[in-house]
Amino acid sequence: MAEEEFEYKGKLVIIKMMQPLTGGWLWHTEIEGARLESPRRSPIKHRQDALQYATMEAKEAIDAES
Repeated sequence: MAEEEFEYKGKLVIIKMMQPLTGGWLWHTEIEGARLESPRRSPIKHRQDALQYATMEAKEAIDAES
């Protein structure tokens, strides 16, 4: 499991990337230690695309809180 970490608007975001046996990429996102549920359930084929999608979800969630 790979882990990406960044800060957005003063909040720590951790994205844990994993590759299931069926292929593609899935992720778990945590914002300040609270898990963000993603509406997406199916894997994304390329890791970079999945990471970009997860990052966008996290930023939208933080923006919605503000």
